[in-house]
Amino acid sequence: MHILSVFRTDHPLVRALAEAGHEIVVVGELDLPSGEQLSNASFYLGDIFPQIKAPFILARLKGLLSAHGIPYIVWNRDSPWNCAIKPWRKLMIRPLRAIDIYLAHSLQDQKCFARDAEYFPNAADTHLYHLGSRSLISLRDRQSYKTDVTFVGTLSPGFRRVRKRVEFLVALAGRFKALGISWQFLDTSVGTAARTTAENIEFVQQSRINLSVGAVCDYPEKSWGLPERCFGIAAAGGFLACDDRKHAAQTLPANSWAGFASIDECVEKIRFHLAQFDLSRDMAESLHSHVIQNHTYVARATQLVEIVQSWKLRAVS
Repeated sequence: MHILSVFRTDHPLVRALAEAGHEIVVVGELDLPSGEQLSNASFYLGDIFPQIKAPFILARLKGLLSAHGIPYIVWNRDSPWNCAIKPWRKLMIRPLRAIDIYLAHSLQDQKCFARDAEYFPNAADTHLYHLGSRSLISLRDRQSYKTDVTFVGTLSPGFRRVRKRVEFLVALAGRFKALGISWQFLDTSVGTAARTTAENIEFVQQSRINLSVGAVCDYPEKSWGLPERCFGIAAAGGFLACDDRKHAAQTLPANSWAGFASIDECVEKIRFHLAQFDLSRDMAESLHSHVIQNHTYVARATQLVEIVQSWKLRAVS
């Protein structure tokens, strides 16, 4: 396929499409593709967040794409908060009818964007997260673990979109201290020391339980979608404990991770899995296999091509 994309080739989905043999032509967010670019393009991968701020250009772009039978595709990884769109701008999106294929990691606000939507969850970027020098067998060595429970993410108390996460983890640390459970919560907020991918993988692999708590897109309403960290933890072979999310049931096997809806349930699940090492590793290995087979950006690229082909068939019929 010949693909027009506003995202550069280092974007994980675009990179996966290129590695699959598709030709990628990067265009500016507010640039109109040339006639030559449009003549053989299969689809246009846009970014509705900045483009909706220039509705007249977006309308012209949509007209050009429609004239050539090229679908305008959006992947919303920020639902339902949609950080770059003011609420009043969202009222402009559906009347413009710019989006032909709306992909989203959470479908809870799909009516704001398009009539039809495809659930398109986040994925593991295996260029960054993988087993590295370890193997699943080596991760069964009990002596290789340094910490019981860990978390990596934004933990700035002044950032209101993660305030609930910070409050949860502070309370959780208090519970751990009383129970003799070791923990380490690493802050990756702007201004903190940068970490290498190798350091992050090592951190996951030396942690008995890797937490996923909250997401920036949870404010003001909790997102149904799974954060990308869930897939990265699994790709590195870690055991995942994640706050409950509506889309989890249709994404991950129920017996391969630990879900919790409250701090009490979180503590209960952690105590159980710390006491059940072999069972926890069975689950982690199951999740790793499932994610590597179904939830990498290579898998998303294949899924996207199939969605486009189906759209074209419907358009012809």
